[in-house]
Amino acid sequence: MPNLPATLLRLARPRVSTKPSWRLPFAAFLVFTSLILGGRFSARAESDPSAISTEGSQVSVGIDGHYRVGRWVGIRTAVEMGVNAIETRDGDGVQVLYERSDSSAGQVTNQDSPSDQAGQASAFDWTYVIPGSEAAPLVLQGKPSESSGLPLATTRLPTIGVPSRGPAMIPLAMPWILVIGDPLGIDQIGVNRLLDRDASIAVTRPESATVMPNSMLGFDGIDMIVVGASGSDLLGKLKPAQSQAIVDWIAAGGKLFLTLGEQTKSLLAAAPWIGELLPIDSFATITIDPAGIETYTSSQSPLQPFDGVRLPKDRGDILIMGRTSRRISTPIAVSYAIGFGSAVVVAADLEASQFVTWPERLDLVSRLTGSTIRVDDRNKERAKLPTAYNDLAGQTRSMLDHFSIQRRFSFSVLALALMALIAVIGPLDYLLVNRVVGKPLLGWLTFPIAVIGLSWVLVSQSATTSQAESAKQVGSAGEDRDIRCNRIEIVDVDTINDVGRSYSVNYVYAHDASRFDVAVNASGTMRMIAPEIALSRTAPFGYPGESFGGVQISVEDSRLPAYDVVFRKQNSRISSVIEGLPLAPRSSKGFFGESKFTPTMGTKVELQRRSGSELLQGEFINPLPFDVLDAKLVFRNWAYLLPTRLRAGERIAAVEKLRQKNFRWLLSRQKALESSTETQAWDPTSSNTAVRVAEMLMFHQATGGTQYTNLENQPLGHLDLSDTLGDDRCILYGRLDSGLTSVNLTDNNASKEGGVFTPVGEELAMIRVIMPVTAKKR
Repeated sequence: MPNLPATLLRLARPRVSTKPSWRLPFAAFLVFTSLILGGRFSARAESDPSAISTEGSQVSVGIDGHYRVGRWVGIRTAVEMGVNAIETRDGDGVQVLYERSDSSAGQVTNQDSPSDQAGQASAFDWTYVIPGSEAAPLVLQGKPSESSGLPLATTRLPTIGVPSRGPAMIPLAMPWILVIGDPLGIDQIGVNRLLDRDASIAVTRPESATVMPNSMLGFDGIDMIVVGASGSDLLGKLKPAQSQAIVDWIAAGGKLFLTLGEQTKSLLAAAPWIGELLPIDSFATITIDPAGIETYTSSQSPLQPFDGVRLPKDRGDILIMGRTSRRISTPIAVSYAIGFGSAVVVAADLEASQFVTWPERLDLVSRLTGSTIRVDDRNKERAKLPTAYNDLAGQTRSMLDHFSIQRRFSFSVLALALMALIAVIGPLDYLLVNRVVGKPLLGWLTFPIAVIGLSWVLVSQSATTSQAESAKQVGSAGEDRDIRCNRIEIVDVDTINDVGRSYSVNYVYAHDASRFDVAVNASGTMRMIAPEIALSRTAPFGYPGESFGGVQISVEDSRLPAYDVVFRKQNSRISSVIEGLPLAPRSSKGFFGESKFTPTMGTKVELQRRSGSELLQGEFINPLPFDVLDAKLVFRNWAYLLPTRLRAGERIAAVEKLRQKNFRWLLSRQKALESSTETQAWDPTSSNTAVRVAEMLMFHQATGGTQYTNLENQPLGHLDLSDTLGDDRCILYGRLDSGLTSVNLTDNNASKEGGVFTPVGEELAMIRVIMPVTAKKR
């Protein structure tokens, strides 16, 4: 390869000539271009994602460099860096700055100071962001008073890749499993050495406690956590905040797979929170006959008797029933409902040598975890979809991001307008101009005036509605604006564990360019069941991809100004709000609001079921202090149709006398004919059936999941409580007259007191109440 500087000098060397030479300008152009390209290549090398995910670096992304787009991601930084905020891009490519609360107001995430393997103390801070795309930029910023206006560091998130080979963005189609201990062969699913094919499941195995987040936000996007006895060392090094983060994640809807074998004592000594989490009184070990597991997996390879924890028979959903060496029946695998999440406990040490060599171990784990680690290839069905999205979240966005604020005219009105135009132009030009005035050339003036005048009348009548019809303004200046907000809200109350949560998806529309401060606050009705809100978050929702039907064109949108997501802490309440959310003219923006609270129910309801049956009996009292519309009481696969308006505290004397329906048939609108059944097919293109979409979000797996809707349920999958329907609990659900939370917008162009208002729009509020069920003895 020739030497570039020598070539440039040779081109630029002057020659004896009287004509102007083109070589000198061309050489200068080449030097300038090489400098520009060299700067870009060097900047790209400095922002290599793999360089920020190592254990010894000052910045670490996610858990061992693994993260998902559109979900909360923990960014771990060294304390000495003084990071106070991190800037990235949302799903629309707009700059968003996630600011941590200062030390005076209390840190949103506790500071963690573990010791590394070298024995040197190192302290880290966690900041949580929601990236809108893969390889999104990260700009680390310090406190304004301590920085010179320049960022502390600039880098990018890892791109999509192979999780088993290093840091990578994990797509939604790939299950993500966090393993603390032995992976039990899950990391080998889909691996083919001959074809050089990597695993189809992303398995993250942290080797140090420092990479574990200290907030449940850091586990957002993980499908399941697997804990075994070999992970006792790592569990013992976790800080209380890190252990509590796992507990909060499970109670909020996460899934746990736990093995309790002969090393249970050492596991509970390292992680006592496991014993507090499970509804097991004693963790005594017994010797179990392996016949139950062999029958469950149809295995032809015999196992030897093993030691496991004695699990209670009267709690949870028993998946495998076996017997001890003394021929006494005992559960081997049980699924427990923990808050809104679940935990599958296996009374065996699957990491033991005899299970490692057992051919059916992975089959056992796959069946016990259900569809969590199963890769369902439905590309053929998805290719036939008439929509750009393949997830219920995309249909929810399509339903909410539709604002009917323009006045619509029927064909008859338009036909009459055209007839009026013809009638006005004809007599005006012929009779008035030609006959009366007698100046035909005047028609060149009257004709455009008549057309423009009638067009102005039609345009004025088709304008958007006024602010009085579209927003409830409190203390505004009376200016006409068109702002709408469509939202869907789902509130869950668990009366067994005294846990409550709310989640809402909101899309706000502005006819003119605007900037708002956004907060999702509890309404007065919510205060009736939740006097104190322990946690409240508001953040951007949606991102480009198959789930939402969007196509990413550019990672950055420089046309709109940046906005902030600010975390605040007042007393014991943690909240986040959006400040300065920009909206372009005639555009919309999506954001979600979630909260966590401890419910205060005036009435404790406990239902009874017939022994050995799936039917309820006895009386039922509405435990809510407000009315519920179209309420249904669901137990197992049966739905009891309650009155159309279930009054607050209304009493039903005998539940067994209510009309009953098959719950799955009710969700799928299935009817029984004379010799067959007819099911109403799910329409992915429908955008006017909010109640149907909400029911699918709440009970997607109960109706058949993807086999029925032909859509996935990934971004909003935590709202599905189908696994909660067990023998010891039932669910009351229905609609509400008004939402339990409301969206409050503050106009940045007005004063804080005079610019606060609540926009109106299409709103749907659903509520679910989980209640205990006991078996009545004969």
